[in-house]
Amino acid sequence: MLDEIEALGFDTVELGYALTNVQSDAVRSRLRSGRVKVCSIHAFCPNPMPDGGAGPEPFSICDPRDFRGRKNGIAQVLASARFASELGVSRLVLHAGRIPVFRAAVRLDRMVCDGVKRDKPEKYARRLARFLDRRSRKSVRHLDTLYASLEEILPQTRALGVTLCLENLPTADGCPDENEMFQLLREFEGEGLAYWHDAGHGQRRHELGLMHHAGLVKRMAPHIGGFHLHDVLPPLSDHFMPPGGLVDFSMFRPFAATDLPMVLEPREARTADEIRRAVEYLSGILGS
Repeated sequence: MLDEIEALGFDTVELGYALTNVQSDAVRSRLRSGRVKVCSIHAFCPNPMPDGGAGPEPFSICDPRDFRGRKNGIAQVLASARFASELGVSRLVLHAGRIPVFRAAVRLDRMVCDGVKRDKPEKYARRLARFLDRRSRKSVRHLDTLYASLEEILPQTRALGVTLCLENLPTADGCPDENEMFQLLREFEGEGLAYWHDAGHGQRRHELGLMHHAGLVKRMAPHIGGFHLHDVLPPLSDHFMPPGGLVDFSMFRPFAATDLPMVLEPREARTADEIRRAVEYLSGILGS
């Protein structure tokens, strides 16, 4: 895996949630050689699932209905943070969880994909308003639980020298949403919490009418801990390689001269040529 990534010209990687314990041992060896660096780790890493199944959300730290699952989630966040600290990595990326409005969120996706938002904007606006009202009522206990989880996690991750970066999720049921994220960042200011901006997820949420993409990036700028970069093909297909999609990558130009990680995150089966073309394109857009 690392040989293929190095062959594309990269010398720095994000370690993902599919990384196995065996692979993590090989990564340690490669790091000692100095041939590759790690800029960030995506929880939960190494993969803690006994059946080998991998995904970014096997645990939720915001679900008040699942006490054991939340405790397992907290424990695995801390295990990932210890792994990051061991490797000298200062950023841990996390999906916090979701509000239980999944079916309604799927209907919003379907309406955008079917052209309802474009062709019948008033109908879509009514459905979106009903969704947001329902989500708001359902989210209260989940946000309280998320606060409690962060109060337990952050003192320990900060002691390890690791910043916990909450990632924006691509669908309308993601927790926290943009305003909730901003409130969390204010509440835990100075306590090792940051915002991780996924460009493709942000564009999907823009297309759903949940927020304005460039406006959000500008608002969150002081709190951003890093980026996932990928494109969105109309209407809502993400993790494709630019150019040709909906994301205006020029909004990230102010961050190119900083030390914030910008992690290319391709969908499976993207070719080496697609990835090289994306790097060339992004280098031109970002001026770096």
